[in-house]
Amino acid sequence: MIWASSQRFATSNPKRRLDLWAACGMLGDMEKRTRWLILIYQLPREPSRHRVAVWRKLRDLGALYLQDGVAALPKDAVTREQLEWLQLRVREAGGEATLWEARPGTVAEEAELVGAFRSSREKAYRAIIAEAERVRRKAEMGSGEALLEQLGKLEREFRAERRRDYFRSSLRKEAHSALKAAREAVRASASPEEGFSSGSGS
Repeated sequence: MIWASSQRFATSNPKRRLDLWAACGMLGDMEKRTRWLILIYQLPREPSRHRVAVWRKLRDLGALYLQDGVAALPKDAVTREQLEWLQLRVREAGGEATLWEARPGTVAEEAELVGAFRSSREKAYRAIIAEAERVRRKAEMGSGEALLEQLGKLEREFRAERRRDYFRSSLRKEAHSALKAAREAVRASASPEEGFSSGSGS
């Protein structure tokens, strides 16, 4: 998909390459760019539970599939540990797995990849916002006690999304605010005996 080096700046002289990047205003951008971890794996078709388990783990981490059996995550201590663990699990299940550290060939290609990650999180945040607003409206109509469990589930979903929001989507704060408003409405309408304590964080 991505990651061949840009031919525009191909040169065997490292000093010349840095001069070219600096002249085009790319050096600062490239120094700030994310490094990525790429898990390439293949598992036997049967038993299917191993493939499902790997897929679920990658989904929970927020990984983006570049193609079938090739998943990417931004590099940090947690993602490296988790992908190394997955690599071991795949091999123990009779499959093959390699873990690569890479960087897209151009700033534009990286922007596309980051955009795909942000888009995934924004879709999830929008769903949380919509559901939190629905909970708030119901609570304002006097159904607070019945909504405690539903609100707790939403806050757990928010915390899960926040953990895999590697590029801090602009909708994170909006989702947090929507949950806070819902929590306050539920607390106000719940009976004193029910009590309520929860925190979604930001």
